[in-house]
Amino acid sequence: MKINGQEVVGYKFAYDGCHKIYVIESIRDREEAKVSGYDIHPISELKKKYNKSCGLQFISNWSLSKSYVSQFEDAEFEA
Repeated sequence: MKINGQEVVGYKFAYDGCHKIYVIESIRDREEAKVSGYDIHPISELKKKYNKSCGLQFISNWSLSKSYVSQFEDAEFEA
């Protein structure tokens, strides 16, 4: 999957149910996200969850070293 031309390196994502979406890139990321109270979903559901989230949505990786979509930016998803 690509988002805004960037290859997504991750197999799951953490979602707060509103607008915070973080790509999970490792087992450690997944465990930290779970402990922090995030729901974990397969990457195949990312576009659907993003499109149903509130207008403040963004997508980054869990470690915050990569931003796929900033707040108020359009997102283009590619398979």
